[in-house]
Amino acid sequence: MRPVKTLLFILSVFVLLSASMWITPDDGIKLDEFTFHMPTFREMLLPDEVEYADVSQILNQQFEIDSLVDIELDTIAGDTIIEIIHRADYDSLVQSVFQIELSDTGRQNLARFFYHLKNDSLTRIMHYGDSQIEGDRITSFLRNKLQVRFGGTGVGLRPALQPYDYVFSAVQQNAGTWKRYPIYGKIDSTVEHSNYGVMGAFSRYAPLASDTLQFQDSVWYEAEMNVEKSNISYRRTQEYEYMRLFYGHSKRQVAMQLIVRGDTVLTDTLQANLDYGVVECTLPDSTCHVKLRFQGYDSPDIYGIELASRKGVIMDNIALRGSSGTIFTRADFQHSLKMYNDLNPSLFILQFGGNVMPYITSNKAIERYGRYFASQIRRIQVLCPEAAIIVIGPSDMSTKVKDKYVSYNHLPKVVEELKKVSIENNCGYWDMYEAMGGYNSMPSWVNAQPELARPDYVHFSARGARVIANMFYNALLLEYNKYLEEEV
Repeated sequence: MRPVKTLLFILSVFVLLSASMWITPDDGIKLDEFTFHMPTFREMLLPDEVEYADVSQILNQQFEIDSLVDIELDTIAGDTIIEIIHRADYDSLVQSVFQIELSDTGRQNLARFFYHLKNDSLTRIMHYGDSQIEGDRITSFLRNKLQVRFGGTGVGLRPALQPYDYVFSAVQQNAGTWKRYPIYGKIDSTVEHSNYGVMGAFSRYAPLASDTLQFQDSVWYEAEMNVEKSNISYRRTQEYEYMRLFYGHSKRQVAMQLIVRGDTVLTDTLQANLDYGVVECTLPDSTCHVKLRFQGYDSPDIYGIELASRKGVIMDNIALRGSSGTIFTRADFQHSLKMYNDLNPSLFILQFGGNVMPYITSNKAIERYGRYFASQIRRIQVLCPEAAIIVIGPSDMSTKVKDKYVSYNHLPKVVEELKKVSIENNCGYWDMYEAMGGYNSMPSWVNAQPELARPDYVHFSARGARVIANMFYNALLLEYNKYLEEEV
């Protein structure tokens, strides 16, 4: 090729590229799941440098509030010099705690929960959340810290069919043709009711039967559910003192056996045509493995199994992968009310917001989500008027823009909207986004050594989940200590 033609070819390519750069929007062109980007002239000459949050101080300030010396709450005149020094150390350390935001009424609501803790009564905490808490992450740490301090054993509520491959606190296996029916995500259209229980899903080992067709005793079903301790779990979660099975909606009676260490400790019949029922049993000492065996012409809808103690703290992990926390108004009110009355929760922790981020594109959408989330809070408050609620907002989340990971554009506004509706509805709000460092902090957690977040730039690693859980626990115990001071 002649030099002139070579030059013309290079110039034509340059012109085409320049034209493409000129007409391509800065945020690219969306093509299905992909976005086509071209560098701008400014980026060619002055490459953008993304600044990530420095989270070193946050991580270096981590401490366990339980490790501080317990200080007698008395007048200064009665304190010794040593006690005053300890108080100074305590006051200095708690300044680094990222605190729960509360209205006056919200603090009064939380005081009812603290009253149960203080008086050594059975205290249930229901921790609902998205995939950040699946596998018992975050919950397991909080449960252990609270059970060590206030008593209690066991893992709390469990689904009959575990939807996740790995769960830290227990090992679960099923025999039979089990299927899970969630109230969120892709909902099975063959479900003719909205009695899903309080865990956002029920499970069965026999196909759903229509309410409008006559039931035929054509197939005999046998199934099993095994739950046992995990050898890597916290010690207190490995002890089961008490079992409850929550069920309903079976067309025929079902024989049930509860087996512990090879011995049948309970034989019972699950009743037919019952929208809600409970089977309960006190377990033998040192139980760490239970087997439930079912036999009959149908399966009940099983809303959950509880393995816990009769005293102290029970904490449930209810992970709803893909959910934005809007399940409560979808479930039948009266059915949910029956189960909540039996469970008697003192505190709800609602950890949501992350799953709306890929789809939020405007301020109106953010406000709409805020209104919808507020309606969920109000539904819980009607169902459980004595329970307190703490909302944990989403973490920082990164999306890849060109070749850089940056926080979702609307994330700070979603955080503020959730905070606003939580405080307005007298809930506590713990801002996980700001607690971990705020804008563009997730890459710093991913790049930490050892890593504190996964390379999807959304989820915490196991170590990072413990850090976040400890930060929230410190905030909760700080409020508890304030409550004790006011009680003196």
